[in-house]
Amino acid sequence: MTKAGKIRILIADDFKVLRDVIRLYLQQAGDMEVVDEAPDLNDALERARALHPDVIIMNDYLPPVDSAHAAEFLRKQGITAAVLAISMKAERDLIHRSFSHGVNGFMDKDEIDEYLVDAIRSIYRGEQYISPKAREVYSSTQE
Repeated sequence: MTKAGKIRILIADDFKVLRDVIRLYLQQAGDMEVVDEAPDLNDALERARALHPDVIIMNDYLPPVDSAHAAEFLRKQGITAAVLAISMKAERDLIHRSFSHGVNGFMDKDEIDEYLVDAIRSIYRGEQYISPKAREVYSSTQE
């Protein structure tokens, strides 16, 4: 957290409209600051290195890879920011792989309006976070 007491956030998603919506939600949280945005993994890596965000909000598919591979790549590059993966359709396997490769939180995009701020605060504190819809998918058994 910066001297101003704000959690510094990088939004990494290939859809600008979604980045704009997330930015609007976070502007309403007094303890968060969006430091930049990135449309793909290369830009996210470059901006994370330069800006040292506390949290990276990342689409479950950040071109050219999914969130599991993207998180693993960021970690191998020395990026220590907490990572929150967001997904249009959470799948059990992707959630599992994402957590096992360094993602700190996972949520369904339909829940952004209700849970995004709490998710960011949780992973910033070092906790693992999974939103209700993603938890339901993750907890279900696949036959």
